[in-house]
Amino acid sequence: MSKDNHELIQTMFPPDGSGVKPYEWMINPTRQRQWIDKQGIFLWLAFFFTEIGAGLYFVSMFYEYKAGLVLGWLIALFLGGLIHVAYLGNPLRAWRMIMRPNTSELSRGIWVIGAFAALGFLQMVTSGGFNIVFNVIMAILCLIIISHGFTTMNVIRALPAWSSNMVLPFSIVSGVWVGQQILQLMFAITGSADLVSGMEVWAEIFFFAYFLCLVLYGWGTWHANEIGQASIKMMVNDELKIITLIGVLGLAIVLPLIFTLIMWGGQTNGFVIFLRLASIFAGDLAVRYIIMKSAVYKPLLERN
Repeated sequence: MSKDNHELIQTMFPPDGSGVKPYEWMINPTRQRQWIDKQGIFLWLAFFFTEIGAGLYFVSMFYEYKAGLVLGWLIALFLGGLIHVAYLGNPLRAWRMIMRPNTSELSRGIWVIGAFAALGFLQMVTSGGFNIVFNVIMAILCLIIISHGFTTMNVIRALPAWSSNMVLPFSIVSGVWVGQQILQLMFAITGSADLVSGMEVWAEIFFFAYFLCLVLYGWGTWHANEIGQASIKMMVNDELKIITLIGVLGLAIVLPLIFTLIMWGGQTNGFVIFLRLASIFAGDLAVRYIIMKSAVYKPLLERN
């Protein structure tokens, strides 16, 4: 018996008899563990960094700002990519995933990221990289990468918390919102006051779009079915309660709202922009964590 199988059996069926009974997973909601516990924590981080890197790259194209392109490219490929490798385990076996684009969402994502890596490098090193054709192609690749993580999760229909219709809109808004904030801070550091002030209007729009997506996600998941309600209850109870209150409500919503109201009307401040970025960075990580952690499988059998 392998070590992983032994640990799984010990978790599900501990000697004291307190574990899951052999039949309970068939009649009770069961929390998914593969994508967030133990080594699965790397997938949570990999999706986050890959998507915000692509979001920064996406926003930087509109300003033809190569420093933003370079930083976004590096975050998506090296930070997100290395964490992905840590999740996949043995790279000598993981490469086989690349050969299954017809059946695997993860495989398709790897091909898209490969195209992003090659074409993004060309755009950064060529003098005419910001032509309309290049921009459109790279914008499409960025949006696919931004939504890739949640797209992979969304196809698992047995987990209502992931198959919500709001998962994909949320992922796109989240990636662009965090990327836009990183770029705004870069402009603030370089002293581009006009650009920073102009970007604040978009910051306000993206924040309220982000907040709306969270509200609609929670509402839709709760009203989907009893399993969706079980996921929402898990977010506000048990071990996730503190993360939801501090991470989601406090860092992802309340503090960014306060900082946004402080700079309402374009009166921007570099330090406040930094505080807002730090807040939404931690808050968005918390949001993604509870979405992944609270997902429960539908039972195979319905009890009367």
